[in-house]
Amino acid sequence: MPMLRARVDEDLKSLFLQKAEVLNLSESELLRKIVLEFFAHAKNKDEVEDVLRAVQADAENAEIEKMTIRLPRFLVDAAKEKAKAKGMATSRWIAALVQSSLMQKPVMVDQELNELRTNIRELNAIGRNINQMARALNESKNNTDKVKLDNLDLLRNYLDRNIASVRGLVRASQQAWGLESNVTD
Repeated sequence: MPMLRARVDEDLKSLFLQKAEVLNLSESELLRKIVLEFFAHAKNKDEVEDVLRAVQADAENAEIEKMTIRLPRFLVDAAKEKAKAKGMATSRWIAALVQSSLMQKPVMVDQELNELRTNIRELNAIGRNINQMARALNESKNNTDKVKLDNLDLLRNYLDRNIASVRGLVRASQQAWGLESNVTD
């Protein structure tokens, strides 16, 4: 049988694998089911065509083109050093530099994305702690000693550190790409 393949980012791949495991399907089986369901449940041919036109428009805008530029050796060497410091291939670093300059938004590299994921996990843990405290308060409105003020202060400190960490990360990323920092304190 012919094959369908697609490249996706790590997060989407991980989510896809998790869903396949939950459904006790292989990746291939899940992809096949999704494609078949899409075409089977489209209300009519026009609906399918609308989705495909939107996908095509996105693909045309995101098409990768190769560009050759000529730079003096000292700039090439400097670009290689900057890319190495960021843990990126030189061509990827130059593409990210152009993107950040044109879009006026920093491009997050793998290390920065991993730090943000860590912060998200910490925020989720804090949210769970707040939910547990709220549940304890709701279960026994007269017995509020279950939720200590020290615990709330501790959560506030965690939140303050997390916010400072994210702001610092965004500020550093903006500075790394030569963008004006617009992070509010």
